[in-house]
Amino acid sequence: MVLTLRVVAPLVASRMAKTYPISSGEALGSEPLLPYLSRELNGDRLLVGANFASAGIGILNDTGIQFINIIRMFRQFEYFQEYQGRLANLVGTTEAQRIISEALVLITVGGNDFVNNYFLVPFSARSRQFSLPDYVRYLISEYRKLLMRLYQLGARKVLVTGTGPLGCVPAELAMRSPNGQCAAELQRAAGLFNPQLVQMINGLNSDLGANVFIAANTQKQTNDFISNPRAFGFTTSKIACCGQGPYNGLGLCTTASNLCPNRDLYAFWDPFHPSEKANGIIVNMILR
Repeated sequence: MVLTLRVVAPLVASRMAKTYPISSGEALGSEPLLPYLSRELNGDRLLVGANFASAGIGILNDTGIQFINIIRMFRQFEYFQEYQGRLANLVGTTEAQRIISEALVLITVGGNDFVNNYFLVPFSARSRQFSLPDYVRYLISEYRKLLMRLYQLGARKVLVTGTGPLGCVPAELAMRSPNGQCAAELQRAAGLFNPQLVQMINGLNSDLGANVFIAANTQKQTNDFISNPRAFGFTTSKIACCGQGPYNGLGLCTTASNLCPNRDLYAFWDPFHPSEKANGIIVNMILR
């Protein structure tokens, strides 16, 4: 999950070259963001923005309960509010509010609510509580509350990404696919979630009377290089560069893992996450 705030100058995106940037920050000509809890994030570095992200969390507080020391969304928002106080101490309240309102905020959350909650184990608590369509509707209603909280905290330019093709990542192929085909139920989940997310965002913008939230269809973007990896310079979109077991889809990327000789030839870096090059492709598609 990602929640980042980046202070951007107007029209900087026009500087983007035809080659793929490795991140939205590179494409926008911005310095790399520091984690909010970094000791180096002080002084003028606060003016660049901050990264509040924590791996493994979701829209729901019970997502990622198997992980230790994760920073759930409510805590990330507390840090975001705390960051604004530190920014105000540096430049004054009025200027801090202006900076926040003109900054680009990226939020990516939702996938873990499926892979680390609903589908984590057979007959999970959430899968017993909800059918899949009902669970998606519940997630969307809770996501709306998160986006409204961002708005209340002053964010006015928010890029919201949906989930990728959840059933096609190497981890799910290793656990759920005997023939290398994308896991059908996880694909169904993404197929239900993403259109409803767009619908919710459109409704929220209508209620607010402004296009505060912009939806980015990362599922479609990722599907492009999963279905035709060679068109993007990849040799495979099924096997992770770093991992163990079938498709290198089991466990974490550690010193004991298999490691590919050239990560730029792989659509996935580890069992769950796109490679740096793949992320660059996604960024390029979003910004275009």
